[in-house]
Amino acid sequence: MGTLLVLLVFLAPGFAWASAEELFDRLNRLGPSERQQRLIEGAKKEKEVLLYSSSGLEEIRALQKAFTKKYPFLQFRFNRKGGSQLFEVAFLEFSGKKYLADVYWAGVSTVGPMLKHRGMLARYVSPERQAVPEEYRDREGYWTGTRISMAIFAYNAKKVPQDKVPKTYPDLLDPFWKRKFSLDSNPGRFTYLLAQRWDWEKLADYHKKLAQQEPQLHRGRAAGLQLLLAGEVTGALDINADNIIGVQKQGAPLDYAVMDPTLLSLTALAMPHAPAHPHAAALLYDFILSADGQSVLAAEDNMPIREGVEATSKELMKRYKEGRAQKKFIIQSPATFDHAQEDKYNRLYIDTLVKKAN
Repeated sequence: MGTLLVLLVFLAPGFAWASAEELFDRLNRLGPSERQQRLIEGAKKEKEVLLYSSSGLEEIRALQKAFTKKYPFLQFRFNRKGGSQLFEVAFLEFSGKKYLADVYWAGVSTVGPMLKHRGMLARYVSPERQAVPEEYRDREGYWTGTRISMAIFAYNAKKVPQDKVPKTYPDLLDPFWKRKFSLDSNPGRFTYLLAQRWDWEKLADYHKKLAQQEPQLHRGRAAGLQLLLAGEVTGALDINADNIIGVQKQGAPLDYAVMDPTLLSLTALAMPHAPAHPHAAALLYDFILSADGQSVLAAEDNMPIREGVEATSKELMKRYKEGRAQKKFIIQSPATFDHAQEDKYNRLYIDTLVKKAN
């Protein structure tokens, strides 16, 4: 009887927990229906949930609408900032023991550095993680992927013959592509991707040869897409596939190549060390990973990560499944973040591609 009483006290909503991890661990020992009931009881007392995210405003608002429809007793608030800026804000709050955020939802440049400061995050093993492939989630429970950004080469289908569509990165050294494609002046994923397959000497040599193709520089992937749509370039390197799907629906004559290798960059969920509203935080985390939450992301032209939920573009899903089967993909996740290596890759990119083009 004494053990049962202690357990009931620990599971009572509003109990002053020693840590969020302790709360989540004890809740996960309950059956699914009782666990959900406890979360709802606690969330009703907390009354709100605050999401920190670097995702697009439309995506956040779509999730907000669906989540509050399911849990109308919760006020869903969000703080949206760019990836590195979001980390800086979160780190300052953590350092000052000012615990405001309930859930982090961001890319590698945010969640990656958080992992390096392990005290920033709490383990949270959502039951919904079981439907997420192992390569898209942290074994220890510090993060879980929610969607995939597939970095493709976009091109004008009316101006590029099929035999000139690049299948590998050396194909871009073909004379056909000289002065016809664009790349971002802001280094990021491109050099990291190739470094996973090539040694440093081959990587540096390729960058120099690519610079001789005289690509047109732009700042940001949205700008690269606009250059392509305006006809100022015929191809654009390192564009997100979901952006192409959106303009294809509007009738743009664009297509894309899933080259070997292709980068898959994850947007992930992470639980703060001390979420202000832990029960509501768990509900939101679970919802984004659930079939309902993943369907909301899919409707916004995202590539969902949950097995059984597919992107709205059947062609994109087909190419994704083919690329995965052919082992074309390199996964960029919070676990792969390495600040020192990132600086090294960025310097090569800037010195050989950006400065050369300028």
